[in-house]
Parts: sequence; C-alpha cells; structure tokens
Amino acid sequence: MSDPAAAPQPPAAEKKVNPKQAEKEARKAARLAEEKAKADEKAALLAQYADTFGTAELIQSLTYNSKTYITVPALSAALVDQTVLVRARVSTTRKKGKMAFMVLRDEHDSVQAMAAVDEKVPKEMIDFIGQVPCESIVEVQAHVCGTAQPITSTTHADIELKIEKIHVVSESQRTLPFTLEDATRREDEEGVKVNFDTRLATRWLDMRTPASNAIFRMQSRVCQYFRQYLIDNDFCEIHTPKIISAASEGGANVFKLGYFGRDAYLAQSPQLYKQMALQGDIPRVFEVGSVFRAENSNTHRHLTEFVGLDVEMRISEHYYEVLDVAEGLFNYMFEHLATHTKELEDICRQYPFEPLVWKIPEEKIRELGVGVISDRVEPTDQYKGRVHNLESRMLRLYYPDCIDLLNTVLTEKMSHVDDINTTNEKLLGKLVKERYGVDFFISDRFPSSVRPFYTMSCKDDERFTNSYDMFIRGEEISSGAQRIHVPELLLERAKSLQVDLTPCKDYVDAFRLGAWPHGGFGVGMERVVMLYLGLGNVRLVSMFPRDPQRVTP
Repeated sequence: MSDPAAAPQPPAAEKKVNPKQAEKEARKAARLAEEKAKADEKAALLAQYADTFGTAELIQSLTYNSKTYITVPALSAALVDQTVLVRARVSTTRKKGKMAFMVLRDEHDSVQAMAAVDEKVPKEMIDFIGQVPCESIVEVQAHVCGTAQPITSTTHADIELKIEKIHVVSESQRTLPFTLEDATRREDEEGVKVNFDTRLATRWLDMRTPASNAIFRMQSRVCQYFRQYLIDNDFCEIHTPKIISAASEGGANVFKLGYFGRDAYLAQSPQLYKQMALQGDIPRVFEVGSVFRAENSNTHRHLTEFVGLDVEMRISEHYYEVLDVAEGLFNYMFEHLATHTKELEDICRQYPFEPLVWKIPEEKIRELGVGVISDRVEPTDQYKGRVHNLESRMLRLYYPDCIDLLNTVLTEKMSHVDDINTTNEKLLGKLVKERYGVDFFISDRFPSSVRPFYTMSCKDDERFTNSYDMFIRGEEISSGAQRIHVPELLLERAKSLQVDLTPCKDYVDAFRLGAWPHGGFGVGMERVVMLYLGLGNVRLVSMFPRDPQRVTP
C-alpha cells in the first residue's frame, strides 16, 4: 500500500489581507510603541530622581539605626533652619501650579509640608506629591521653616516643612470607605454622617479620628490606674481560667464549646476563682481580663465579650472595708483621668460631655445632713445619705432609700424589694444629681431576690444582703458583695435559689479547710470609660466589639 502522507498535497490557499484591518492593526501597534516609549522615558526620568522622590524600598530589616527620625509631635519652632527626617501619614494633598502642599500627621499632631519648583525640586516631584493618595505613609526629608502667618489647619501653626525628598513607604488605596472629616463630624453638625456599622467594619480607619484615638488612650489609662492603685495597696494580680467545666455562678447565659470530647464553657467572670485564690492565703487579689456573656441583648451598654476589672479581699468586720477600697480606687482613677486634658478635649469636641462629679460638695453634706461614717455621725438626710469621711465625700445610699427617692416621682410606686430596671436606674441617677450634685454613687443592701447565691445576707433583715452596686451618670458600672465563706450556708443559700452547686464542688470545697471572710466587686471596664466620658454607646469604647450581631472584624 502506498503511504497517504507521501501523496502530493494541494497548495494552501493564500490568506487574503484586509487592507483596512491591516491599517488598523498598524495604527494600534504604533500607538502601543509610542506609549511604551513614553513609559520608558518617564521611567528613565523617574529613575534619574529616584533618590529625591518615588516609592521607598521595601523595609525588610536590612539596616539598623542608620537614620535618625523625628516624630510629628516632636517638631517645634526650636528646629527652624534644621533638616529633619519625618515618617508620617498623609492627611491631604494639594497641587497649585508649580507648588504642592500636604498635611502630615502622626498621633494627635499635624504639620504642613510644601514643595516648590526650583533648582533642586523638579516639576515631576510636584506632580508626584499632588497624586499621593490620602492616608498613605510617607518619608520626608525637609527643611524646617517658620511661618509668617499661623497655619490654622494644623496643630503646628508656627512651622512648616519645605520638602527636599519624599518617598512613599506604604500607599493607601485611593477610594476610602469614608473620610476622616465625615467620621469626625458631631451629630448636630451639618454634612455627611458615617454609618456606625461602617466605622466598626473598618475600625483601623475610624481609630485615626481624634476622638476615637483619644477614647482608646483613655481606656488604656483606666486599666493603668486600676492596676496601679491596687498594686500600691498590696493587691496581687492573678489570672484565672477562661475555659471552665461548668457554667460559672450557676447562670445559663454562657457560651458552650466542645473540649476534647466533652463540653466546656467560657467564663462569665473570675468570681469563683478569685474567691478560691483568697483561700490560698493571698489577702488581696485583682484581675484584668476578658469575660463572656451569652446574652442576646442588643442595647447601648451590653457586649458579649468585655474586659472585667475584678477585686477580692479579706474583710475583718464589715463590707464597708471593701467600699472604702473601692472609693479610694475610683477617686484615684478619676483624679488621674482628669489630667489627660488633650484626650478629653479631642473627645469632647466630637462627643460633648460634662466633666464627671464624684464628690459631694461640703456645703451639701452640711445642708442635707449627710452622715459621716468614720466620725460615727448618723445621717439626718431624708434618704440617709452617707460618706466615708469628709475627704472622700463619695455618696452611699441604702437600696430601700433609693426606692424612696424614686417614689417621689414615680406614678406606680415600688416596694423596697423590687428590682430597679434600666429606665429607673437612669431616673435615679438624675434625682441623685439634682439632690446631691454627684454623678457617681454607691447603693448597698440590695434585696436577696436579685443577688447571686454566694452573697451574704443581712443579719438584721434576711430580705436584704450585704451587697452593693456603683453607678456613674445613672448606669451601673460595678457590682459586689460580702461573700458567704461558710460551706453549709453557701449550699443552703444556693438551694433556696434553686442553683445546683454539684458542678462547682471544688469551689465549695475551697471553704472547707478554713476560709477567710471576704468580699469584692467586679467592674465593667468599657462601661467605666463610656460613662466617664458621657458617651451613648459602649461600642464606641470597645476596639472590636462583640455583640449578638457582630463577630468581625
């Protein structure tokens, strides 16, 4: 058989060329070549000025202490006529003819930087500065100059930077989720308002606003002063487990999770463990840590995860010993927080609030007949208001007397053992402010029906307990009590409240080997910050809040 492949093949048909198509492709090729030539020319030109402006080399820890930087906050008129190296964020850019301006900022401070075409500054550098996206990080070498007129748009009004070199360290995307100008606007101001969920979804951008940034600095101070006061007063910081085998405090609002083939729970508080720690012969303990509450509560003051500030201590005779420590602690915190005027001004500018008043004016004590506990002066005040002494002057009111104060304005009267709801809490705060002139007060002797199983009952009236709450601006920030340290009494009280302590056997056993009488309290850190600053939503003070609707970012 002959090989088919060897057979002669017919000549291939010649492809016809469409003249119009060929002309079109030739024009396209010429255009692309021209664009490439221009791009190459521009790249060559930019390479010529690479040392003066452009994109900085990726920082990969190749050098160490080879440059000396100065921060924007550290700039001052004392540096006029000096050359500085600054790394900062770009707030705004503006190009005007042969000049370019930008505002650089870092932390609370900002400074104007400018460049003008001259023998050292090419026009290309002006073009480059004008197109740097806002919120980018840049490195600028500049000459510090004084200003003839104050620059009102920056915190450094008496100086500006004349740019000699500028490189982009990290470029921001050009379209932002929102502008800082819009996010900084007060509620009563005209203009675009940024949706709060949008701000929370991009919290790292929202934190760049002066108020938000200042809020988290104040939050840091709250924890700092809490720790400092307690350490200075012989407290020991402890760290209790957050994964536990049973629902702490006998509650149902716990997060359940799988734990190596069995169930475990996230701790609602360190309550039981801090009590157990005292029986290890540490007289005073405290903890700063996350606590979890599986409450489907969508309110302005509830979170499913928050930071608890917890205190527990031995007592010799009376739960007042704990309240004396609590008053000293809050007085220390409030006094020190008030010294951070810059942060408070930044917050107040966007979220106006009245400074917190936590001490009764001395004239009110005399006028109302407020009792002085340390001097054994009984109150003649109609609502039996008391203070520890004339120095602390922090108001204490028995719970039944709070009810009596509320009943002066309530249409539907309450009994002394009724629970005060959130609405009436705020009303009580208003009435206390009107009568005693304070935003902070302590209420004690709460009804047994509204306190946990480990709360010691009042000897003179079993309907009430040796317990207390602390309030700021009409909202609870702390709850505590003298604890039951006798195991038989603890079991009896739990049984009366239908709380099964079988899963908490270790906790009960901790009191069987000789137990110290003790008491303490727990504070919601975010609530303290929110209410000290007079804010209306706890999510403003939680960096990445967790609530029934949000588990990201």
